[in-house]
Amino acid sequence: MPESSYHPLKKGPAQSETSFWINLAAFVFTLGVLAFCRYAGMVRGTILFILFAVIITLSVVVLERVFYPNTCVYRKWKIRRKINWQRVFYKEVTLLVTMGIIGFFYWLLPMYDKQTEFTDEYLPFLKYLVPFMSVSSVPYFALMDKIDEKPDDVYYRIGDGILHFKKTVSRFELGNYIRSWLVKAFWLSLMQPYMVNDIYWFLTVSWEKIKGSPIEWFWAADSFCFFIDLAYASTGYLVNLKILNTQTRTAEPTLFGWIVAVMCYWPFWGILFYPYFFDYNHVGWMMVFQTGSAMWWIWFVLIILLEFLYAMATVAAGIRFSNLTYRGLWNTGLYKYTKHPAYVYKNISWWLIAMPFMASSWQMALKLSLLLLGNNLIYYWRAKTEERHLSHYPEYVTYALEMNEKSIFRGVARILTFLKYKTPTSNERIF
Repeated sequence: MPESSYHPLKKGPAQSETSFWINLAAFVFTLGVLAFCRYAGMVRGTILFILFAVIITLSVVVLERVFYPNTCVYRKWKIRRKINWQRVFYKEVTLLVTMGIIGFFYWLLPMYDKQTEFTDEYLPFLKYLVPFMSVSSVPYFALMDKIDEKPDDVYYRIGDGILHFKKTVSRFELGNYIRSWLVKAFWLSLMQPYMVNDIYWFLTVSWEKIKGSPIEWFWAADSFCFFIDLAYASTGYLVNLKILNTQTRTAEPTLFGWIVAVMCYWPFWGILFYPYFFDYNHVGWMMVFQTGSAMWWIWFVLIILLEFLYAMATVAAGIRFSNLTYRGLWNTGLYKYTKHPAYVYKNISWWLIAMPFMASSWQMALKLSLLLLGNNLIYYWRAKTEERHLSHYPEYVTYALEMNEKSIFRGVARILTFLKYKTPTSNERIF
């Protein structure tokens, strides 16, 4: 069972685990470091991604420690006991076995064996990450053994079970542990290569080329928005540490929740679902408006604004960003105004980008619009499965009920009542 009980309300407003402004400041500082790398001629490589992830994480940690101490758990750690090296060994066994199993599936599955932009960037990165985790985990487990209030955690109990061939964890605990690592193994292998490519774009983009072309202006602005998004989307999967209060508490336990999330990402979306079930992008706004016209620039601004707001939603999550997991509440930044800002602004932007309603015939316009609505429906299901999962945490229930009254979309929810948050009943438990 998770540490929190099933959605009892807490008194007072919900408290965020992090601060949007701290996360934004950390990103700006790290961007400055990258700008120096551009000036110094450092262009490409896994090392730059590692440098980026380390700097943005340390920046968040330091700023939270100074300006946001109430939720900085690592500031409250204290020495409680001597190190139990047997317990540390058991935890290390669990970690090494876990990484070994993940490595086996990376080796086994053809999607990680083919020469693609993902394997070209991700597999060299693993050559740094795996040895580092294998070595650094020993002092980390030793430190946590001294200061953690509950050192007999799931790592220890799984390791005990592995070494003594016995059942030491509940079915839920084991399942949650496996799902948490599946989230990291799947999404890190996507986000890390994307971020490496975006860092390369930032370090090599030609500003002279951009200045002379409205279309290049759009692609540069579009790329920068997703660069912001990936800064934390890639780092969040790496920084999953209890000492920083960024650990995964629970991972989505339902198959449906996993399906509607995973299908939105490569290879499932690009190879299967989009081309065969949701191919709505036959028009495109650049085909509708003359390049450089007044309407073209208006549409340009609207699309980039929506993409920028989507990126700011990721910044609000900071180093706690992750799909399908609960790593603490954030109700800062855009989350002060709606529960699912990333989904909302992303889906609206697709309508402006694709403009399916501007197809050459009404039949085609209707068809493409319905296909895009189907895509929107996937994100509605993602939002609802997330709400159901997070409703096991009282702080989230408090926050979600607040949004029923304070959200900028509360008027829409009063008309479309299925959008309004409702606390699950006891017979809807998923844990």
